[in-house]
Amino acid sequence: SATVLTCILLLGGLGIANGVVAKSDHGHELDQGHHQQSYHRSPGWFNEDEEIAELAGTPSNHESLRGSRPVREGAYFVDNEELDAKSPGLGYRASPVVKDKIGGVYAAWGSKVMGVDNGDGWLKTSNGYLPYYVHGKAVVVKFATPEEAGIVTHQSGREWWGHVNYNEAAENGMRSWEELERQQGHLGRWCTAHNHLKQCSVAFVCKAGFCSECTISRDCNEKHACEWDASAGHRICIPRSLTRSWTWRETVCTELIVVTALLSAAAGMGGGGVYVPLLLLLLGFSTKEAIPLSQAMIVGGAVVNFIMFCGERHPEHKHRPRIDYDVVMMLNPGLAAGVTLGVMCNLVTPQWFIVVILIFTLVLALQKSLGKGIQQFKKESQQLAEKAAKGQSAAPAGSVKIRFADIPSFFVLAQENSRPLSLIGGCWLVFLACNFIRAPSCTTAYWFQRLSLVGICLFFTISGQTTIRSRLSSKGTSEGMMGWTESTLWLYPLMATVAGFLGGFLGIGGGIIMGPLLLELGMDAPASQATTAMFVFLSSSLAAIQFMVLGKSMPEFALWFTAWVVVSTFAGQTVIDYILQRWQRSSLIVLSIAAIIAGSLCMMTAIGAKDIYVDIARGADMGFKPMNLCGH
Repeated sequence: SATVLTCILLLGGLGIANGVVAKSDHGHELDQGHHQQSYHRSPGWFNEDEEIAELAGTPSNHESLRGSRPVREGAYFVDNEELDAKSPGLGYRASPVVKDKIGGVYAAWGSKVMGVDNGDGWLKTSNGYLPYYVHGKAVVVKFATPEEAGIVTHQSGREWWGHVNYNEAAENGMRSWEELERQQGHLGRWCTAHNHLKQCSVAFVCKAGFCSECTISRDCNEKHACEWDASAGHRICIPRSLTRSWTWRETVCTELIVVTALLSAAAGMGGGGVYVPLLLLLLGFSTKEAIPLSQAMIVGGAVVNFIMFCGERHPEHKHRPRIDYDVVMMLNPGLAAGVTLGVMCNLVTPQWFIVVILIFTLVLALQKSLGKGIQQFKKESQQLAEKAAKGQSAAPAGSVKIRFADIPSFFVLAQENSRPLSLIGGCWLVFLACNFIRAPSCTTAYWFQRLSLVGICLFFTISGQTTIRSRLSSKGTSEGMMGWTESTLWLYPLMATVAGFLGGFLGIGGGIIMGPLLLELGMDAPASQATTAMFVFLSSSLAAIQFMVLGKSMPEFALWFTAWVVVSTFAGQTVIDYILQRWQRSSLIVLSIAAIIAGSLCMMTAIGAKDIYVDIARGADMGFKPMNLCGH
């Protein structure tokens, strides 16, 4: 019996050392993952102090590892995966200055060190300071606590995977470490943020330095969802499938997207401020998954809008197109430059600050558009009442007309506006090329490219001014619906730049701000609807092409939701045309703009507040992060 007991204890220890859980007499779970260093194969713990000192060649004082630690002290991994340096380790600094090296003392690659985050890109340890990044490459990676990673400790009561199979071991004999690892698979392996795909595969996620089960879908890689695998007995990341995982959430999300597309068609907007939150809240998508899918839906609706508007003339100025190409020519370069700058600022700004600016901006836009819509509705009601008092009835009801593209009329309008269309197309092509030729962040080429984009936008704006001036001198100011003057030729593009900056900074796109802006600048509702749709088409097509080439789109989801958006946009335009013809209620366009802004305000604020709560709960840094601009 003593021999059997000894064998059982040996087998139990072997199972525990390989990340397998056994129950103790007191009901606690014991867990021992692989050792922190992938090259170490010993089943027992090794002396970390001696290991670091041996690799470094210099004795290291690690008393802080054994004694009491500061509250914020944590474990960090010295990683050479990304930098791929030829040196044996990362040199300590006497102060948080790169050149202030301590000669001959360094932390070996692959070792674990204890330290305190200095808050300025440096880790303070008992031996000195270590930089988080070298040449833009991460070299110090924080280990999360086992509880944060979902790994069982003796203090937690969560059931973990696996069990010790004594009978199998007794029948087949002791297995080697390689056999145990093959049987165990990727789960429990050592990993870092840089080699997690190699160590964990796409099925598992890297938490606290070990390959672990996913908890939610956002833990997984792009295009994957976290689901329970009955055959394996734990949660794994599997490729997303619309048909396989269809639930009530997909049904509700589709219905809300249809409603949003109907309102967006009436407003001439894209609806991205509502699409993205719906995908995040209902389907559990990550931001990297939701944004490309949202852009696919926006470009689908924008194509329908452009096809239906391109051949129409302005309802009041029949010699002008309904899409004001002069306005697009003048404002689109500034809008594009503003979005570029806004996205850069978004990277370094804390979430709470973005949410505050988001609420202020959308509340102001909502107040302006809603007030204008109500005022216009009352004015239209008064006009209809006056007509009724005079015995004049509204326009005959007639039948709903299905409207398609008027190609002959578009060719005539294109010939009359060849110069603006050439500048619009040229600006679009330049930005498309720049999206595919991206320089590494914070390099000389990167800053040169950004400055070049600003210069290109300025060139197209000045070219547009020359075109407008020639029209003003020959035909007068009545040619432009927005009353171009020498001052507005600079003022309006500047306002478009601010609108683009807010759209990129807040992550809501420029269309949702351009709609109210055009109304404030004096453009009437039908022209504002068509012109805003043109802005949305230009920006969304650029983004959709880029995401498609980079392989970010999910075809099954994109086809399903985009098809509904296309149908809903066509239906929305048909209905709003009938309303305009029957009741002359162009105020409904303005009220639709207010409805889209209100939906975006509520949903984007909810998403932002949730992110702020998570940041506060985990003690995240709530300040500005300039290092994020360079991918740090």
